[in-house]
Amino acid sequence: DKTDLLERYAYRAELEKTPDGQGFFGYKKHSRAYIEFVSYSKLLDGAKQRNYAFFEKLGLPLSVQS
Repeated sequence: DKTDLLERYAYRAELEKTPDGQGFFGYKKHSRAYIEFVSYSKLLDGAKQRNYAFFEKLGLPLSVQS
């Protein structure tokens, strides 16, 4: 989960806040790495939303509630 300490680390690493304010992201040129911090619940909700139609087409139950 997002904590004050995580926010300080993200600021020091020059990461941007996500548009919804629930995480941080950025690209580190020298490491050639994209970094993104999000909470587990945000990750799970996004996966459910992206895959809902796929599971529905297969006839598999999937609740979009957390």
